[in-house]
Amino acid sequence: MIGKRLSFAAIGTLSLLLAGCDDGENLETMQEATEELDRLKTETVDELNQLYATEADLQEAFSDTLETDAELSTMEDGSSPVFDNIEAREAILSTIEELEDEMEQHQDTLDSYDGEQLDSEEVTTVSENVNTFQNHLSQYRDRYSSTLNEQHTYFTGLSDSDATYDDFVAGIQSVNEERDELRETLLELDEFLVSYRSNLNTLSSSIDAQLAED
Repeated sequence: MIGKRLSFAAIGTLSLLLAGCDDGENLETMQEATEELDRLKTETVDELNQLYATEADLQEAFSDTLETDAELSTMEDGSSPVFDNIEAREAILSTIEELEDEMEQHQDTLDSYDGEQLDSEEVTTVSENVNTFQNHLSQYRDRYSSTLNEQHTYFTGLSDSDATYDDFVAGIQSVNEERDELRETLLELDEFLVSYRSNLNTLSSSIDAQLAED
């Protein structure tokens, strides 16, 4: 019985020693987080480019409708290709939102780092970059989504019997103005991505160097 007690006591002590070895480094986990953040950044940029390309197709879809549907009945019943274009862009926005959610998970990994092998400022900088990136994307999505709703209302309204030529022209001008403003936002985001990419690469290199030493 005494021997068993000593054995249990030894196991308990060993557990405490092993727990003490957890120094908060988790370099492998940090490496995975930075790799995933890099992937998510790239995929998000791809989706934004796809959004831009799909948006460019709207003009053709609108022109085709005007040429083949003089009564604009497809605007009324929602079968015009302009609505397919709007739905396609809504789907892209949803994908971007999902990517944002994934970013947050890996940002939590960075925020939980409690080791000493990595420069805390490098870790904090990337975490802040992720947060800024998410905020930019969220604001952009909200604004773009609002624009899509306005476009849907505009195209549907063209089939109204009391719609005038002035309404037609004013709507086109509004769509173009909103498009240009959204592109300005993308240009700002593109400038931010330069520093984000650099900071992420710096942290990734630091992690790789520490893992190589270990």
